[in-house]
Amino acid sequence: MAYVELSDGTPIYYWRRGSGPILVLLHGLMLNVDDFWTKNLGPLSGSCEVIAIDHRSHGMSGKPRGEHSISQCARDLKEVMDALGVQDATLAGVAFGAMVAFEYRRQFGNQHLSKLAIIEAQVRLTNDDGWAHPTFGDFPAEAGQGFIEGCKHSREPLTSFLAGAFGSPIPDQDMARMQAAAWLTPTDAATSYVQDMINADYRADLESIDLPTLLMYGRKNNVPIPSELGAWIAEQIQGSRLELFMDSGHSPFWEEPDKFNKILLDFVG
Repeated sequence: MAYVELSDGTPIYYWRRGSGPILVLLHGLMLNVDDFWTKNLGPLSGSCEVIAIDHRSHGMSGKPRGEHSISQCARDLKEVMDALGVQDATLAGVAFGAMVAFEYRRQFGNQHLSKLAIIEAQVRLTNDDGWAHPTFGDFPAEAGQGFIEGCKHSREPLTSFLAGAFGSPIPDQDMARMQAAAWLTPTDAATSYVQDMINADYRADLESIDLPTLLMYGRKNNVPIPSELGAWIAEQIQGSRLELFMDSGHSPFWEEPDKFNKILLDFVG
């Protein structure tokens, strides 16, 4: 197992295989490298150099006290790429990982990067005047705070969310393994991350993205993102490419892995 020790002493686990163009993978909330990218790491690393990391307080990375935020994860990512000598990478993030990618650009611009792959990203979770794409299609701020309060008293709101990430039911053993992986993220850390996601708003950042950008969204029973958010984001990022997965919900990397891997590899080049 390989780790980068951050400046605050936190060890960040990373998986690194393959050769060729560099692809950095950022998983979604409360999962990890091994349980998230199960169907992708082998095929992707056959054609490029893949670096996949476990976010702070996820999987095999350290679980320190203190700040747990999208901003902190972006700073962690910068330290990891600095330490590993990454240059001209394609940065690919799913959901929470995509928000980390947006935040990374907000703080560090295009340092280390040549392309972006944004997968199932939300840019504003809660309702807002004129905003047609909130999470679940309707997510009042009050509901967001109610969700946070519920998370403080029970893991159920956090663990039940995972079942809604798929357009069709997945095998029980796979769901059980993912639920077990989710438990590796402490409740306080997970709750802090969710609160930060609810507070985040990356809509105004999109038009400044000047890297080649791939957008990937599932359209089958996509509970978190039922609207055509991907098309809206594509309109904001000049020259971006939108790929839709008609047999996937919120997890096209898992539900249509062959198509996902091929499209991502073609984009990475």
